[in-house]
Amino acid sequence: MEIKITTIAVGLILLITGCAPEPVFRLESQENDVMNYRGMEYLYSEGESSSVTMAYYRHLDDYIVMDVEVINYSDSVVQIDPENFTYNTRIDYYDGSYKPLTSGLAYNPEKILLDIDLESSRAEANERTNRLLDGLSATAYLVDEIAGTGSETTQERNLRETERTRRAIERAERRDNFYTRISSLNEQRSYWETQTIRKTDLYPEEALAGEILFPIEKDANVIEFVVRVAGEEHSFVYRQKKFQP
Repeated sequence: MEIKITTIAVGLILLITGCAPEPVFRLESQENDVMNYRGMEYLYSEGESSSVTMAYYRHLDDYIVMDVEVINYSDSVVQIDPENFTYNTRIDYYDGSYKPLTSGLAYNPEKILLDIDLESSRAEANERTNRLLDGLSATAYLVDEIAGTGSETTQERNLRETERTRRAIERAERRDNFYTRISSLNEQRSYWETQTIRKTDLYPEEALAGEILFPIEKDANVIEFVVRVAGEEHSFVYRQKKFQP
């Protein structure tokens, strides 16, 4: 009886409080020289051999999405790679002190694409297996149905029809889930393949633009992004603000 009362009490508390909404994050530039366009802040860094323009787009799922353009001003070919894009996060305190948190590389589209292809392969193999099992199960079920024809009662026949319907619904739901999953994976692949910056040889006076994605560090209030091009470093510092719904 005590367990039942406790369970009801916990259920009522969860019902009243509900699920706490996730905080919303935004990045704001710490630079004075900023160009604003359609709500986005564009920061510009220029060296002797290269220039980089960076703009914060949004926090999306587990990513910070940055819009980046790189120009090669050198007289030689420069390779642009996601490994050229790094980040450092920290907590700045009001007394001027700070606490370093995390650092690392931007997400590598090639690894993400490989993971997506592997997941698609597993999903397709699993669907082929399910269809094979469905065929074997349907054959066995048909044999049992033929063997029992003429001797089954009305109740048994109704149960058999109900079971057949249930199996058909399960197959349809499984197929729908499979096609939804494959469609989602294809959309993800299309994004990482076409919208992000991937390893590219940039010739003199050429530009490369696309999105670069970084991990989210929720505790940080300052994030520095560093882009290395043609032996030069371009640094962009943002303050991360957290808004609680």
